Amino acid sequence: MSTTEDPTRVIESADQDWLEIPLSPGAYIKVIVADEERKQVVFQFRFDPGTVLPRHRHKCHAIAYTVSGEWEYEGLRLPAGALAYEPVESEHTPSSEPGAELVVFLKSETDDFLVNYMPDGSEIPMDMGFFKALEGASQADIERLSAELTDDGAA
Repeated sequence: MSTTEDPTRVIESADQDWLEIPLSPGAYIKVIVADEERKQVVFQFRFDPGTVLPRHRHKCHAIAYTVSGEWEYEGLRLPAGALAYEPVESEHTPSSEPGAELVVFLKSETDDFLVNYMPDGSEIPMDMGFFKALEGASQADIERLSAELTDDGAA
C-alpha cells in the first residue's frame, strides 16, 4: 500500500484571472502548475491581436500547443491545432496578428526557463521564482504587488 499522495488533479483555468505580463502589452498568462521539484511549468498564454513579444531565448525545452487563433515566429505559422517544439537555446520573436491562445509546457534542467531581450537592451529572465509568483495569482494580487513595489521604490 502506497503512503504517497496522488498528485493527480484537475485545474479549472476559468477560475484563474488572465494576468498581463509586465513589459509585454497584449500578452497574458495563467500559470497552471509551477513544479519546483520537477523543474516544469505549465501555463496558458494569450496574444491580443497585433501583439509582438520581445525576442527571447530558451533555457529550457518548450512545447506550445495552439488552442485557438494563430501565431508565428521566424517564418513559422502556428494555427489552431499546431504544436511547436522549441529546444534549449532556441531564440525567436513570437507575434500574432489575429490573436491566439496556447497551452505551454516548459522543462528545464535548472530553475532558468526564458530570457527576454527588451528593446532598451536589458534582459529580463523568467525563472521558477517568476512562475511560482504567478501560479494561481489573481489580477488583484498582481496590482497589490505592483503597488507595494512602487511604494517601496518611492520610499
